[in-house]
Amino acid sequence: MATTSNPLSLLPSSLSFTPERPLFPQTTSPSPSSSSCFFNGGAHLRSHKNFSSVTLNSSSKFNARVSAQRFGTSASASGDYYATLGVPKSATSKDIKAAYRRLARQYHPDVNKEPGATDKFKEISAAYEVLSDDKKRALYDQYGEAGVKSTVGGPSGSYTTNPFDLFETFFGPSGFPGMDSTGFRTRRRTTVTKGEDIRYDITLEFSEAIFGADREFELSHLETCEVCMGTGAKTASKMRICSTCGGRGQVMRTEQTPFGLFSQVSVCPNCAGDGEVIAEYCRKCSGEGRMRIKKNIKLKVPPGVSTGSILRVAGEGDDGPRGGPPGDLYVYLEVEEVPGIQRDGINLLSTVSISYLDAIMGAIIEVKTVEGITELQIPPGTQPGEVIVLARKGAPKLNKPSIRGDHLFTIKVTIPNRISVKERELLEELASLNNNSRSHSRTRSKPQPTTRSTESQMDTIPEITEESEDQNDPWKKLKDFAGSVANGALKWLKDNL
Repeated sequence: MATTSNPLSLLPSSLSFTPERPLFPQTTSPSPSSSSCFFNGGAHLRSHKNFSSVTLNSSSKFNARVSAQRFGTSASASGDYYATLGVPKSATSKDIKAAYRRLARQYHPDVNKEPGATDKFKEISAAYEVLSDDKKRALYDQYGEAGVKSTVGGPSGSYTTNPFDLFETFFGPSGFPGMDSTGFRTRRRTTVTKGEDIRYDITLEFSEAIFGADREFELSHLETCEVCMGTGAKTASKMRICSTCGGRGQVMRTEQTPFGLFSQVSVCPNCAGDGEVIAEYCRKCSGEGRMRIKKNIKLKVPPGVSTGSILRVAGEGDDGPRGGPPGDLYVYLEVEEVPGIQRDGINLLSTVSISYLDAIMGAIIEVKTVEGITELQIPPGTQPGEVIVLARKGAPKLNKPSIRGDHLFTIKVTIPNRISVKERELLEELASLNNNSRSHSRTRSKPQPTTRSTESQMDTIPEITEESEDQNDPWKKLKDFAGSVANGALKWLKDNL
């Protein structure tokens, strides 16, 4: 075989020869620009600078067989990309695109079910991938297939040509919403993205939650770069079209599967859907368009907040990318607990212990409230578990500070475990007085039999009056209550001492 200074293209992948007839060249004709050789069996191979072609005469049909197993691995050939699309080398991009549409419509696997249509469509796609790209086309024109070998083609069963042109071939321009009238190209993203929200946690004292407070804290968030104004590009630097998506902002991968042709569209990972990339980055923000800074935030906590309350500070979140509006700051509140005081909405709850003597005779005691130490009036005869209310000493209602709750005190009567001898004697004397008072009351309340109805009425009236006077006497009530308490205490002491 004659050799030249330019390398030969590979043979077509569908062509192989049987080993019974060795491939010995019969004639050679060296030439500076082209060479040719004849194989035994009638195969004629011509080599030019940029491509090679194989011609078989009628007698070679019996010698050439498609047998990759017997010949070894078959080599794939690209042929001439211009010839594959049927256009001259001087064809414009518009001519190449029109030729690709015509051939793709004819040989697409979903349209053409004939054998070999899929392989033909792959060849058309590979040729269009190179010739539709100005850089790849220049490399192909200068170096042939070797210049674009690393960028042409893809995994088996996939098409790496421009899928938008492929869809435009079948559906036409503006076939779907969101496409412009010049072709199957999505409009560049024009929506403004809002910045992210930020959460900040604050712990308040109990009094701050009740009466409100002014707090100041340091916050770290993203703000738009003052030099590039959020663009990320250096001043006076121009944006360039994204080479990954060609300015569309989206990329598509198309695969041929046993179920048909499947395509997946996603946002371009290189330009993030903008269709443009920065040619020269801003030095201050390194092309991010935003910088992280620390800022002092002043927060006014309203009265009546509680654990779990959330305060929103508008515009204090991260600034949006590319000069977008900022997000918001959300402050989550947690209130410290105070021993002895529990909160139930706008009301406060406490439990206070008093002696049995204070419960009997009444007293004034000091209690703890949110406003400090306050006096609480214990009325005489207070029962265990009774609730005494301090009005408007609770928490204010959120956003309505004029409405304020109450502070509720639950009374707990404390009975001593041990008493002195003198206290025991006094309690026994008090219990005996209470018993005598009860028996005397029962004796006077018994009716006396009389012979005359008039005398009976006259005797009954004073007794009823006396009994009603006893019932209305507060001192009598206090003595009865003290006696019952003393009896109970005395019985408990006898059982436990």
